[in-house]
Amino acid sequence: MKTAKDIRGSLFAPFSGSRVLACESTRVGGHSTGPYASMNLGIHTADVPGHVEANLREYCRGLGISADQLAISRQVHGTEILEVTSPGRFDGFDAMITDRPDIYLGIGTADCCPVLILDPVRQAVGAVHAGWRGAAGSILPQTIARMSAVYGSEPADLLVYLGTCIGPSRYEIGPEVAEQFPPVFLQPAPTDEKAYLDLKGCLMAQALASGIKASNMSASGYCTFDHADLFFSYRRDGMASGRMISLIGWQSAFTGKTEQDSLS
Repeated sequence: MKTAKDIRGSLFAPFSGSRVLACESTRVGGHSTGPYASMNLGIHTADVPGHVEANLREYCRGLGISADQLAISRQVHGTEILEVTSPGRFDGFDAMITDRPDIYLGIGTADCCPVLILDPVRQAVGAVHAGWRGAAGSILPQTIARMSAVYGSEPADLLVYLGTCIGPSRYEIGPEVAEQFPPVFLQPAPTDEKAYLDLKGCLMAQALASGIKASNMSASGYCTFDHADLFFSYRRDGMASGRMISLIGWQSAFTGKTEQDSLS
């Protein structure tokens, strides 16, 4: 098993060999303390703001980019998609797309699934935040469709990476949520009338139904809940939970980084 040092800030193997920076943070390193220790990148958490900003700068510096190049949104578990034309901090969007170089779309998570999308033909990228509400609302298929409409992306060309999220044996949901998903993605939970949701499996099925090739998809094998040394987890830690960031952006010039480790 890879150590935290091995995987921190690594490039995703599915996107290697191109001018694309795509990576996922862990909680290792950084300046935050207490329940937010150490690399909390959640700008909307109750952590000390100065610590979060310092973490963002350190994380980006390690990737050879500036925090000023990030596009980050306050996510609301909805299905709104932002077409990003400049970096900045936005409000109310759970997915972002862009074809502008040197803008890095950042998705914050602590159990929900970050999905990174690359169109190597049109040189466009997308980033999606998907929990059960996003999955039930088809935010991933909607984002794929938006990239097709705006950039002319062909789903068969797209590369898709599903990042680290809560695993199928940990994501307990109630019957009112379970009824929104096909039974194939549900398993009985020990608690009466509740079930476990395979969030990542559901998202992969939605991507396939949208025209993504199975050979063009890859996924993290980690669980945020189970790997407390590496990842924050809202289900495990409650309100006082930090956030990881998964980001993707097309670079106008290759930074020279050659890591090809992934979290899979």
